[in-house]
Amino acid sequence: MPLSRLKAIFRPRPGKLETSADHSHERYRKAALTGTTAALGRIVSLGTSILTVRLTFRYLGAERYGMWMTITSVVMMFVFADLGMNNGLINIVADAKGKEDAHTARQATSSAFWLLAAIAAGIALLGLVAYPHVNTSRLFNVQSPLAVQESAPALFVFFLCFVLNLPLGIVRGTQTGLQNAYINNLWNMLGSFGSLAALLIAIHLHAGLPLLVLSLSGPPVIITILNGLELFGRSHPELRPSMRAFSRAAASRLLHIGLMFFLLQVSVSVCIQTDNIVIAQIMGAKAVAAYAVPARLFNILISFVTMLSGSLWPAYTDALARADGPWIRRTFRHVTLAGTSITVVVAIALVLFGNRILALWVGPQMQASTLLLVMLGLQCVNYSYLQPLSFLLNGIGQLKAQVICGITMAVLNLGLSVFFVRRYGILGAVMGTVVAQLAVQVVPLTLVTRSHLKRLGNLSSTTATA
Repeated sequence: MPLSRLKAIFRPRPGKLETSADHSHERYRKAALTGTTAALGRIVSLGTSILTVRLTFRYLGAERYGMWMTITSVVMMFVFADLGMNNGLINIVADAKGKEDAHTARQATSSAFWLLAAIAAGIALLGLVAYPHVNTSRLFNVQSPLAVQESAPALFVFFLCFVLNLPLGIVRGTQTGLQNAYINNLWNMLGSFGSLAALLIAIHLHAGLPLLVLSLSGPPVIITILNGLELFGRSHPELRPSMRAFSRAAASRLLHIGLMFFLLQVSVSVCIQTDNIVIAQIMGAKAVAAYAVPARLFNILISFVTMLSGSLWPAYTDALARADGPWIRRTFRHVTLAGTSITVVVAIALVLFGNRILALWVGPQMQASTLLLVMLGLQCVNYSYLQPLSFLLNGIGQLKAQVICGITMAVLNLGLSVFFVRRYGILGAVMGTVVAQLAVQVVPLTLVTRSHLKRLGNLSSTTATA
């Protein structure tokens, strides 16, 4: 790529937006900025995560660290508590931006904020009522007196940060819908540095698990608040949420689109988060660490693929609003081919050198079987192939097939994981995921995507006008 073209893509400010080619270039520019800052942010997050895992695993020990990972899985299963509205907000804002309709976008941000604030308040009240009656030591299957003592307050702290962050999700949804997710990524880098600094202070003070949870979960909440103040106070005050801009029609549209995303989030949450819980219940909290740490190594690769394809989600919506179907087809094919190819190569390297990396990362006590690494690599390749399909279908508003496949995948994955873990130990968790992915996601979603790509190939501004 010529240097002048590279500079044009990565310039901080947009150029003229008069023709279809101008808008195409602007979508690539913002996607490139988003992908680059996401990669940089992931590198920062990876660096802090390496230090975090190394420090916390040695500081807490296997059982308390495993409990922490299980707490994370339990609470993050409620990520769908926003009823999919933040993802729906991405589509609505991106569509409104493509149609240059700021009024609709503000109604969407306002309606989303107040609906999510009400949901957060309800969840907080429910949590406060249920908290005294939850036997957390039994829930996390911990045995040592210290782990039993810390289980309840650690869960409470993580739950509190989660609830506070729920209505703040509109900041990410709005930035992403505006194709300004790269700004979000820069703020997230600050959050990673803040979490690491807080963790180091907590360990220096010999704090317990609850304060360690707060040190990692608290700074991102503060950073999101600052991000929101900048977004709605300076950059885009015309989108600032207000009670007056709340609209029943906008709320209804958010809930309608959000319902589909909600079902997708539930299915994804079950697939991703239940592995640690299944292992903890069947084999104990110590076994979670033996699975969670190698899995995190491969999850780093998955996250990079997600950044590559996810940066194009609002761009697909914008292109659809402007009836630029050929751009969608061309971009999707390039991203899918590049992402899957890179993942295969890197996954093979992780299988070959995974234990050496784990020894350097956590210590010689953390080793994984070759078969576990191979299965994690297969799971990684499946995810890298499915991610571009999902983001394309999200962007063009085709969610029904994803929901059907996702729910089927969640049920099948959970059942297979329980069965395989009982027979093969921690290896069974990833076996269940891989088998379910191949059976009910890879083949059906490939066929659905090909059908929509064929239709989009005939879509242009001329046909849209006609």
